[in-house]
Amino acid sequence: MRVTPLARRLIAEQGIDLKGLLADRRTKGVDRIAMKDVQAYAAARGATQPVLPHPAPAAPVPPVPVSLLVGPRDQVVAYSSVRQKTADRLAENWRTIPHVFQALEVDFTAIDTVRKLQKDAFKAEHGLSLTFLPFITKAISVVLREYPEINARTDGTRLIRCADINIGIAVDLSHKGLVVPVLHNADELTVPGIARRLGRLVEKARTGKLGADDMAGGTYSITNNGAFGTQFTAPIINAPQVAILSSDAIRLRPAVVSTSAGDFIAPRMLGMVGQSFDHRAFDGAYSAAFLSRLKSVLETRNWDQEFG
Repeated sequence: MRVTPLARRLIAEQGIDLKGLLADRRTKGVDRIAMKDVQAYAAARGATQPVLPHPAPAAPVPPVPVSLLVGPRDQVVAYSSVRQKTADRLAENWRTIPHVFQALEVDFTAIDTVRKLQKDAFKAEHGLSLTFLPFITKAISVVLREYPEINARTDGTRLIRCADINIGIAVDLSHKGLVVPVLHNADELTVPGIARRLGRLVEKARTGKLGADDMAGGTYSITNNGAFGTQFTAPIINAPQVAILSSDAIRLRPAVVSTSAGDFIAPRMLGMVGQSFDHRAFDGAYSAAFLSRLKSVLETRNWDQEFG
């Protein structure tokens, strides 16, 4: 006999004897148990319904100490303080957050056209390369306003929808650790403004000059490994945030392009964007809708207007 998901939840919450419920419904000719059947059964039994004891929550399992075998020619490298803090935080986040990952392919051709037109002048004026990351960051800041449950923090019992959009950008410290400085009020900046602010934050991160304010207040994070040619990255969430976006390599590849004259194979700049999210905060459909909207903004926004 099929039991709907909502009915199963109610059965578990009320501690109802499932075998008794199934037997009762069979006598009534029911071949599918919905929530209304559970409610009717519970109401008919009243206080006489046996309530099954709920098991106590399992105690957290302490990490098992690992005995490392060190060979005579092996080199023992102690974790740096940054590496140890990163390791501890990521391990805790992975243990305590129910991660789910989704990804989709984005056509960056329109962005690449604008980027190529602007990059030389931007480099000459600011001494910085104009990459895809500021465009992605701007698009995220636009879409987060439409999906406030993603621009949020959680303690596992409640969700805080954040008024400001403060995007953390993961910065690699020459393979010796990771820091996540925060781009505050990203939605108030243009693409060039984001690129300049990111350049300053990255420079401060790599020279050890980040202050407490540079690291505080993040509401969403981005990790970008595209420079290394990666195709697919599933990052760990930066708690208490509820989601993090990954951006991987953007390459020229053949793709089907639909036009009024028909479908054609054409060279396009394609790349993957993915999102790890905390399933306690929202469901997969909400995350998928966010990614779909992000794809639309990346592909169709008038990016020329960002440069005045």
